[in-house]
Amino acid sequence: ARARWLSYVLKEGGENIIPFCTWDRKGQPVRSAAELISALESTFQILQSALQRWTIADLEDLVVDRDDDGTEETFTRQWVIWHLIEHDLHHGGEISFSLGMHNLGGIDI
Repeated sequence: ARARWLSYVLKEGGENIIPFCTWDRKGQPVRSAAELISALESTFQILQSALQRWTIADLEDLVVDRDDDGTEETFTRQWVIWHLIEHDLHHGGEISFSLGMHNLGGIDI
């Protein structure tokens, strides 16, 4: 999902990010831990690069998301960044909870 927001909505990452955009779609192969880590690192680097380049005014720019059914929604870049953060926080909490069930330490978010 992070790759789709970066590529399709924020127009960041170029061609390198396109393969990641379908990883969570039905029928895709199970990814190895190394593949998942690589994709997370790649998409984070793209996001970090954009945030270093964008100004405060750029964060207020409007971007358009078009769903698979053609429905369009408009967001600010700032909203998209927050949405990505809250998504990572949610899933990071799930991972930490699962690790804790196995007496392992949670992740550092």
